[in-house]
Amino acid sequence: MELVELSISGFRNLEQRTHLSFFPRTNFVLGPNGAGKTSLLEAIVVLGNLRSFRSATLRPAVKHGETALRIEGKVVDGDGARRLSIELETGPPLVRRLSVNGVTPRVDNYLLYFPVFAITGPDRDLVRGGPHHRRALLDRFVFLQQPTYFEHLHRYRRALAQRNAALSKGVGGPELDAWDERLAEAAATIIVARRTGAEALSKRFSEVYSALAVERAPRVEVGYRGEHWLAPDESPEKVEQLYQQRYNETRERDRRAGFTGDGPHRHDVSLRAAGRAIRNISSSGQSKLVAAALRLATLAQVEKETHRRFPVVVDEIDAELDREALRRLLQFLEGDRQLFLSSTDEKLKIEGGSGQQRIWLENGRCRHQEAASDE
Repeated sequence: MELVELSISGFRNLEQRTHLSFFPRTNFVLGPNGAGKTSLLEAIVVLGNLRSFRSATLRPAVKHGETALRIEGKVVDGDGARRLSIELETGPPLVRRLSVNGVTPRVDNYLLYFPVFAITGPDRDLVRGGPHHRRALLDRFVFLQQPTYFEHLHRYRRALAQRNAALSKGVGGPELDAWDERLAEAAATIIVARRTGAEALSKRFSEVYSALAVERAPRVEVGYRGEHWLAPDESPEKVEQLYQQRYNETRERDRRAGFTGDGPHRHDVSLRAAGRAIRNISSSGQSKLVAAALRLATLAQVEKETHRRFPVVVDEIDAELDREALRRLLQFLEGDRQLFLSSTDEKLKIEGGSGQQRIWLENGRCRHQEAASDE
């Protein structure tokens, strides 16, 4: 799977009408700080994943002074070529339009056409940030292997919102019983899928982290953490039963709080070293390495399960990593997949790699692009 062409308008600090073509293997995006390197990589990620790694919503990505953005790309894989596009109008109201070959797709289908795996500065939140960052990583990991998970997750979130609304209205009796039952059933489906995903992620992470880490790096273990009263080996039926019982017992507490206090929306992916949370003992470089290993572990496992190769974006690839860690990361990334790597170092290259292109940006404009020399 590869991105052949990309057209951008109204996005961040990039030139109003930016059009680029890419090599099927390695594409270096080069230039000084503020040149637009991160914006270009962000546009690629938004086209594939419909999410930015720089902001919680896409509204801030609209170029200053503009009221809309558009990203369009030609993507080629084993099934042929497709044209994907996303348009965003700031409104109000905020309007998003998706297109695949001129046809409006379902969101879950769109997300399977060009999944991008991105390693970026904000990934430090996977290690040091709140649980929602790690839940999002695990949920996407499960979805890319089991696309029906998208609807399961949507059903859980809908049931959670409805139960919370019922609590705030003071609803009780049979009506709240019905919401408890629906939420418990949806929760059990999510938890079982996440546990299976977390187990696979843990095994793959150990392999990837060992390949990336230097000898002095701490050994890191990945696990899934839910409520203390929920045993890790409970059957789906038992999980559903326990949650229904829990929701019944905690109604008054939840009503006072204004929200449901138990469930997969509160769970976490634990990262521990020597019995301690890794966020409490890791340096900035170690945090980036652990985050990169998490991203690449999801990539490696999804590629194995789907028998496909997916594009990888790495922003500021040489930032906060020592020379040996950078060498190992580049070595891991080499292979039959498309790469987009940004750096301020114009001499950066993958040794012995073929099909390398360099793109120079300056003030949001593509100044030059050429095939990289192997010398």
